[in-house]
Amino acid sequence: MLKLFRRPAQVYPLQLLQTYWSPVFDRFAEVVLIVDQYLNIYKSNIIWQQFSRTDGRDLTQWLYPEDVYQLKSLLSSPQLTKNCRIRLMDAQQNLRWFELSANYLLSQPDSQQYFWCLLLSDQTEKIKQQYLQSAQQRSLNDLIKRLPMMLYRSRNDFDWTMEYISDGCFDVTGYTPAELLNTPRYGQMIHPEDAPSVWSAVQDALNQKELFNVIYRILLDGERVVWVQDIGWGVYSESDMILAVEGIIWHSQPTQS
Repeated sequence: MLKLFRRPAQVYPLQLLQTYWSPVFDRFAEVVLIVDQYLNIYKSNIIWQQFSRTDGRDLTQWLYPEDVYQLKSLLSSPQLTKNCRIRLMDAQQNLRWFELSANYLLSQPDSQQYFWCLLLSDQTEKIKQQYLQSAQQRSLNDLIKRLPMMLYRSRNDFDWTMEYISDGCFDVTGYTPAELLNTPRYGQMIHPEDAPSVWSAVQDALNQKELFNVIYRILLDGERVVWVQDIGWGVYSESDMILAVEGIIWHSQPTQS
């Protein structure tokens, strides 16, 4: 079982560790450290010294408490390279995220002490942006689920074979996404008298690379007539081939004669 108690830094031939260190590390934008598996710091570059603002030799002083066990576990057995994500508290007690690459250097057999070179790349802004985008996407998905509208992506065929449909399709058609995906069902729901004109209007818009806006009837349960409005656009390849049709459909009012 891994022991997580603190262990005093061992007196190890500094000249031997020095052979793994280079002045070039002070030019790195990343943190570079030489540590043992107990997280004693033996060497550090300028970026780390600017980050820590102290000459402390115990890396756990800056590690987020929940990540101490993870990192000690990672360094508990010698392997060439290991990677993980850790969190550190800077001198102002701000939480920062780092991608860590641990490269095994050497061991001291009589004490079973392992030495590692750690390269830490600050990913804080990237991760904050990912969290923000994820939160925004969740909000957008929640909004889409609540709206009585159907977002879709379909093939450009007469049956409008669906490749993607939002959950709002049930409010519009009475079918779940699973019941409509990869089937001709939606195209078959379009009123027979409207299907040719819908196809023609959409194709004209796609050929002109314009937005289409059509109002037509669909049949629910094969007999109940409901009017819908369908606004969409084409998705094209680099050679202008129509790859798909995307749009949004919702219940509408009959067109005026």
